[in-house]
Amino acid sequence: MLFRPTELMLGKRTDPKTQSEILAMIAAGYTLAAISKQFGLNYHTVRDIQKRHGVKSGSLKTELVAQYQEALKQSLTSESIKAQASSLLVDDLALATKLRGKLHALMDEIPDKPSDTKEAVQVARALTAIASSLKLSNDTLRASFKLGEKPEESDELPELIVREMLEAEVIEVRAIKLE
Repeated sequence: MLFRPTELMLGKRTDPKTQSEILAMIAAGYTLAAISKQFGLNYHTVRDIQKRHGVKSGSLKTELVAQYQEALKQSLTSESIKAQASSLLVDDLALATKLRGKLHALMDEIPDKPSDTKEAVQVARALTAIASSLKLSNDTLRASFKLGEKPEESDELPELIVREMLEAEVIEVRAIKLE
Protein backbone atom coordinates (compact mmCIF):
# COMPACT_ATOMS: atom_id res chain seq x y z
CA MET A 1 0.00 0.00 0.00
CA LEU A 2 1.34 3.43 -0.96
CA PHE A 3 1.66 6.16 1.66
CA ARG A 4 -0.43 9.20 0.87
CA PRO A 5 -0.29 12.23 3.15
CA THR A 6 -3.97 12.97 2.49
CA GLU A 7 -5.01 9.58 3.87
CA LEU A 8 -3.06 10.20 7.04
CA MET A 9 -4.33 13.73 7.60
CA LEU A 10 -8.03 13.43 6.69
CA GLY A 11 -10.32 13.71 9.66
CA LYS A 12 -7.45 14.04 12.14
CA ARG A 13 -5.72 16.99 13.75
CA THR A 14 -2.27 17.78 12.43
CA ASP A 15 0.48 16.71 14.79
CA PRO A 16 2.75 19.33 16.45
CA LYS A 17 5.74 18.42 14.27
CA THR A 18 3.73 18.98 11.08
CA GLN A 19 2.34 22.23 12.46
CA SER A 20 5.84 23.50 13.24
CA GLU A 21 6.97 22.61 9.71
CA ILE A 22 3.95 24.43 8.29
CA LEU A 23 4.69 27.50 10.42
CA ALA A 24 8.34 27.47 9.36
CA MET A 25 7.33 27.33 5.70
CA ILE A 26 4.87 30.20 6.18
CA ALA A 27 7.57 32.28 7.89
CA ALA A 28 9.95 31.45 5.04
CA GLY A 29 7.47 32.89 2.54
CA TYR A 30 5.85 29.82 0.99
CA THR A 31 2.28 30.31 -0.12
CA LEU A 32 -0.53 28.65 1.79
CA ALA A 33 -1.56 26.83 -1.38
CA ALA A 34 1.93 25.36 -1.84
CA ILE A 35 2.07 24.31 1.81
CA SER A 36 -1.36 22.69 1.71
CA LYS A 37 -0.32 20.74 -1.38
CA GLN A 38 3.00 19.72 0.23
CA PHE A 39 1.30 18.28 3.32
CA GLY A 40 -1.87 17.10 1.61
CA LEU A 41 -3.99 19.39 3.77
CA ASN A 42 -6.95 21.56 3.00
CA TYR A 43 -6.00 25.19 2.30
CA HIS A 44 -8.28 26.37 5.12
CA THR A 45 -6.57 24.03 7.59
CA VAL A 46 -3.21 25.58 6.79
CA ARG A 47 -4.69 29.08 7.06
CA ASP A 48 -6.23 28.21 10.44
CA ILE A 49 -2.85 26.99 11.71
CA GLN A 50 -1.30 30.27 10.55
CA LYS A 51 -3.97 32.36 12.26
CA ARG A 52 -3.85 30.31 15.46
CA HIS A 53 -0.12 30.90 15.85
CA GLY A 54 -0.01 34.45 14.42
CA VAL A 55 2.80 33.79 11.97
CA LYS A 56 3.03 36.29 9.12
CA SER A 57 3.92 35.10 5.65
CA GLY A 58 7.56 35.84 4.84
CA SER A 59 8.26 37.21 8.33
CA LEU A 60 11.48 35.23 8.54
CA LYS A 61 12.74 36.79 5.30
CA THR A 62 11.87 40.27 6.54
CA GLU A 63 13.66 39.71 9.85
CA LEU A 64 16.76 38.29 8.16
CA VAL A 65 16.90 41.12 5.64
CA ALA A 66 16.55 43.69 8.43
CA GLN A 67 19.23 41.93 10.47
CA TYR A 68 21.70 41.88 7.57
CA GLN A 69 20.94 45.48 6.64
CA GLU A 70 21.75 46.56 10.18
CA ALA A 71 24.98 44.52 10.14
CA LEU A 72 25.92 46.17 6.84
CA LYS A 73 25.26 49.64 8.26
CA GLN A 74 27.45 48.84 11.26
CA SER A 75 30.26 47.60 9.03
CA LEU A 76 30.19 50.80 7.00
CA THR A 77 30.85 53.16 9.88
CA SER A 78 33.62 55.63 9.23
CA GLU A 79 35.82 54.04 11.90
CA SER A 80 35.62 50.59 10.35
CA ILE A 81 36.25 52.05 6.89
CA LYS A 82 39.29 53.91 8.21
CA ALA A 83 40.62 50.72 9.78
CA GLN A 84 40.11 48.76 6.55
CA ALA A 85 41.69 51.54 4.47
CA SER A 86 44.64 51.70 6.84
CA SER A 87 45.15 47.95 6.58
CA LEU A 88 44.98 48.10 2.78
CA LEU A 89 47.40 51.02 2.70
CA VAL A 90 49.98 49.14 4.78
CA ASP A 91 49.55 46.09 2.56
CA ASP A 92 49.88 48.12 -0.67
CA LEU A 93 53.01 49.87 0.57
CA ALA A 94 54.61 46.55 1.59
CA LEU A 95 53.84 45.02 -1.81
CA ALA A 96 55.13 48.08 -3.65
CA THR A 97 58.39 47.94 -1.65
CA LYS A 98 58.82 44.22 -2.34
CA LEU A 99 58.06 44.71 -6.04
CA ARG A 100 60.61 47.50 -6.35
CA GLY A 101 63.26 45.33 -4.68
CA LYS A 102 62.60 42.49 -7.12
CA LEU A 103 62.65 44.88 -10.07
CA HIS A 104 66.04 46.27 -9.01
CA ALA A 105 67.45 42.75 -8.76
CA LEU A 106 66.01 41.89 -12.18
CA MET A 107 67.50 45.04 -13.73
CA ASP A 108 70.97 43.91 -12.62
CA GLU A 109 70.48 40.62 -14.50
CA ILE A 110 69.52 42.22 -17.83
CA PRO A 111 72.52 42.56 -20.17
CA ASP A 112 73.44 46.08 -21.27
CA LYS A 113 74.31 44.97 -24.82
CA PRO A 114 72.29 42.05 -26.17
CA SER A 115 74.33 39.62 -28.30
CA ASP A 116 71.68 38.92 -30.92
CA THR A 117 68.16 39.89 -32.05
CA LYS A 118 66.45 37.22 -29.95
CA GLU A 119 68.17 38.44 -26.79
CA ALA A 120 67.38 42.06 -27.71
CA VAL A 121 63.66 41.19 -27.96
CA GLN A 122 63.80 39.48 -24.55
CA VAL A 123 65.53 42.51 -23.04
CA ALA A 124 62.88 44.81 -24.54
CA ARG A 125 60.08 42.66 -23.13
CA ALA A 126 61.71 42.58 -19.70
CA LEU A 127 62.19 46.35 -19.67
CA THR A 128 58.56 46.87 -20.74
CA ALA A 129 57.37 44.61 -17.92
CA ILE A 130 59.58 46.43 -15.42
CA ALA A 131 58.31 49.83 -16.60
CA SER A 132 54.70 48.67 -16.30
CA SER A 133 55.33 47.31 -12.81
CA LEU A 134 56.99 50.54 -11.70
CA LYS A 135 54.09 52.58 -13.06
CA LEU A 136 51.59 50.44 -11.16
CA SER A 137 53.72 50.70 -8.04
CA ASN A 138 53.91 54.50 -8.36
CA ASP A 139 50.16 54.74 -8.96
CA THR A 140 49.55 52.69 -5.82
CA LEU A 141 51.82 54.93 -3.78
CA ARG A 142 50.18 58.10 -5.11
CA ALA A 143 46.70 56.76 -4.43
CA SER A 144 47.77 55.67 -0.96
CA PHE A 145 49.06 59.07 0.03
CA LYS A 146 45.98 60.84 -1.31
CA LEU A 147 43.90 58.66 0.97
CA GLY A 148 45.00 60.67 4.01
CA GLU A 149 44.19 64.06 2.54
CA LYS A 150 41.02 65.70 3.74
CA PRO A 151 38.78 67.17 1.08
CA GLU A 152 38.15 70.85 1.18
CA GLU A 153 35.11 71.59 3.26
CA SER A 154 32.93 74.59 2.83
CA ASP A 155 29.97 75.54 4.94
CA GLU A 156 28.66 77.83 2.26
CA LEU A 157 26.41 76.53 -0.45
CA PRO A 158 26.20 78.38 -3.75
CA GLU A 159 23.21 80.64 -4.03
CA LEU A 160 20.49 79.52 -6.41
CA ILE A 161 18.60 82.37 -8.02
CA VAL A 162 15.42 81.58 -9.91
CA ARG A 163 13.95 84.32 -12.03
CA GLU A 164 12.26 84.86 -15.37
CA MET A 165 14.65 85.54 -18.24
CA LEU A 166 14.44 88.90 -19.94
CA GLU A 167 13.62 89.02 -23.65
CA ALA A 168 17.16 90.17 -24.46
CA GLU A 169 18.61 87.16 -22.61
CA VAL A 170 16.30 84.77 -24.50
CA ILE A 171 17.43 86.25 -27.84
CA GLU A 172 21.09 85.95 -26.78
CA VAL A 173 20.71 82.26 -25.79
CA ARG A 174 18.92 81.48 -29.07
CA ALA A 175 21.67 83.20 -31.05
CA ILE A 176 24.34 81.12 -29.30
CA LYS A 177 22.44 77.90 -30.10
CA LEU A 178 22.23 78.82 -33.80
CA GLU A 179 25.99 79.37 -34.08
